[in-house]
Amino acid sequence: MTELRPYPQAWRGPRHRWWRPLLAIAVMLGGAVVFFVWSAFAQLGAVFANDPAEFVNRFEETALDTEWLTTPLGLLATNISLAIPIPMALLAALVATGRPGLVSSVTGRLRWGLLAGAVGTSVLVLVPLGFVLEAFAPASSEQLTIAPEQGWQLVALVILLTTPLQAAGEEYFFRGWVQQVVGAWCRPAWLAVVLPMVISATLFALAHGLQNPWLFADRFFFGLVASVLVWRTGGLECAIALHVVNNLFAFGAAIATGTMAETMLITEVSPLSGVLSMTGTAVVAAALLAFARWRRAQRLTP
Repeated sequence: MTELRPYPQAWRGPRHRWWRPLLAIAVMLGGAVVFFVWSAFAQLGAVFANDPAEFVNRFEETALDTEWLTTPLGLLATNISLAIPIPMALLAALVATGRPGLVSSVTGRLRWGLLAGAVGTSVLVLVPLGFVLEAFAPASSEQLTIAPEQGWQLVALVILLTTPLQAAGEEYFFRGWVQQVVGAWCRPAWLAVVLPMVISATLFALAHGLQNPWLFADRFFFGLVASVLVWRTGGLECAIALHVVNNLFAFGAAIATGTMAETMLITEVSPLSGVLSMTGTAVVAAALLAFARWRRAQRLTP
């Protein structure tokens, strides 16, 4: 008898054995070595490119203030580094199930039509909603100043081309690999949905480093909502779309106002800002769920 399973349990197929997820963990640990080695060299290169003449003397200072993060090369190095989990997650799914595409969706592939439609839906909802919510933000009383920094065009080009890879990389790791590894060891379907959600959302929030409770809550909530999207749509497409459009909107606003450094290195938000951000995430996610239902996205895999 064929049993239908949700996305987090997609690895519990005919080839499932309790030890197969351990192979997937080993693959990702190997990928972590690649990630950190690449990141180290890429970031050192970005620091050097930021100030080659004073690289040796100023390395410690530059590393501390992370000026390189907002340079085109710094952004490129960071985003490419965060895209490494995509091939690693595919390889992990291959060794665990023989079907690498199961980490993309329950159909065994990335559904490009659903992804494109989800991106369009996110843009149509998030962009106007973002401006509306901004009116209620604590800093809304201050006059918005359009003052992009010198060389913003190249920064914008790097963000436009590589932020989708960065966002997709985070989704393949946190909502893809993490959820399916945990879900593979959960026999009850409800546990395979709830436990991976909580674990992946917690890891996602912690991965963003130092932050105050409201910023942590905002990122934890984003992780939960993205997990719900993956569960209810049977794949990563809508979560990737939400993540990509959210990041592009935030970085676009930062470039326009000359606040890229503050946006990249943010460590705290006010309670009101956190609530407004979570509200925007929930509204866009509701629109994406409605879109996926309209598209009749496959949610289960046999």
